Amino acid sequence: MSLDPLTIALIGFGEAGTAIGRGLAENWRGQSRPGDNRPRRLIAIDTALDADERGRKLGTEARRLDIAIARDYTAALSEADLIISAVPGEYALDVAQSAAPLLKKDAFYLDLCTVTGAMAETDRGVVEGAGGQYVDIAVMGSFFGRGQQAPMLLAGPNAPVAAEWMNASGFDVKVLSLKPGSASAVKVLRSVLIKGVEALAIESFVAARRQGLLEEVMGCLGDVDHEGFGQFLARMVETHLVHAGRRSDEMVLVAQMLRETGVPPLMSETTYKALHRTVELGAVPADGKVRPLEETLAALSDKVFR
Repeated sequence: MSLDPLTIALIGFGEAGTAIGRGLAENWRGQSRPGDNRPRRLIAIDTALDADERGRKLGTEARRLDIAIARDYTAALSEADLIISAVPGEYALDVAQSAAPLLKKDAFYLDLCTVTGAMAETDRGVVEGAGGQYVDIAVMGSFFGRGQQAPMLLAGPNAPVAAEWMNASGFDVKVLSLKPGSASAVKVLRSVLIKGVEALAIESFVAARRQGLLEEVMGCLGDVDHEGFGQFLARMVETHLVHAGRRSDEMVLVAQMLRETGVPPLMSETTYKALHRTVELGAVPADGKVRPLEETLAALSDKVFR
């Protein structure tokens, strides 16, 4: 199977849809189909287009890019060989269900919505039940500044075909797995870390700024740069069982200092509870030995997350 769409529908024309539309207008639409003189077409479907001030700006951008506009799911969708769904995750299933009756047989449906692995499986069932070809896609960076080249991971049986076309059309994608839902699951699990670090950084940096120590605090994070973020986190987890007691005690002082600075220690107090839970449930090894990551995670799974 190969992918060479003539018409692409963008469902959702916010930051992601606009960036992708701009990239496709520049990179894909100018390509020619051997022996086929029909023009390549882009359609934007978004209920907000031209509806308010923001929608009017999006509509203006769509027209500048010569992208057809639809504010609802119409017969125009049935002309699309490829559909890119880029709406907030809570609307992903509604979009799939609304689009399904109009899908052209074997049309590719690229799901860029932020959803869990299980939600992606539900979306896939709707799309493939209507005769479409579903691809689970996780956007692993921001469209801001990167545009269409925001890195993406693809998953599912149709991922290799979609990846070949996407990379040839100006995207930056990699196939993660043939297992549907795995790309979405990786993104959400990554968000556990990234969004959690964001929330912790806010507490730390606001307090540091109030004490005139922001530059010093940011400068003392060099060990993370030296080791690499993934390896740093793995080492923290490996040493967690042995040091959970000491680290949780330290978070009591952290929370106290934040309160003294006028910063509510919401994340820091929760961190204390998470660290101290390991002590309370008796997961600290009696021999004080640091175990490898896999063994540590198995112990946490069995003793803490029962």
